[in-house]
Amino acid sequence: MSKESSDNSEQYKNFYQAWEKTMTEAMDIWKSNPLFNEKAQEGTDMAEHYKKFYETWEKSSAEIMEKWVSSPLFAANIGKAVEKSSELKKYFDEAVEKTLKNMRFPTKNDVDRLHASINNLEEKINDLTDKIDDMNQPRKTSRK
Repeated sequence: MSKESSDNSEQYKNFYQAWEKTMTEAMDIWKSNPLFNEKAQEGTDMAEHYKKFYETWEKSSAEIMEKWVSSPLFAANIGKAVEKSSELKKYFDEAVEKTLKNMRFPTKNDVDRLHASINNLEEKINDLTDKIDDMNQPRKTSRK
């Protein structure tokens, strides 16, 4: 077994142990729920019971997630996931573009080129309009 595999196994073992601890604590609180207890009392505050259950679960889950997120295994796997999702997006974009071309629909690149052309035309029209406005203004003559 390679060193990397044993490191991963240890990470997974630690993660599982932390998860098991969380679930055990949560189940202990849940079992103490008056609804499941033969000695249920009339005035039991269920909201308080659920709040305690949630707080215990949140605390232990946060501990687990902190260990998991700060592990080298998580960092390596999230890096791979981001890389693969980027590759998937690129592949998907190419497939969509080919499909649109085959259906004679404009692609994103077609629309982007058209948009750039329209912007260039607008700039030229605005420049020409400014020049025409300048030519139509009366010239100031100097009198001496």
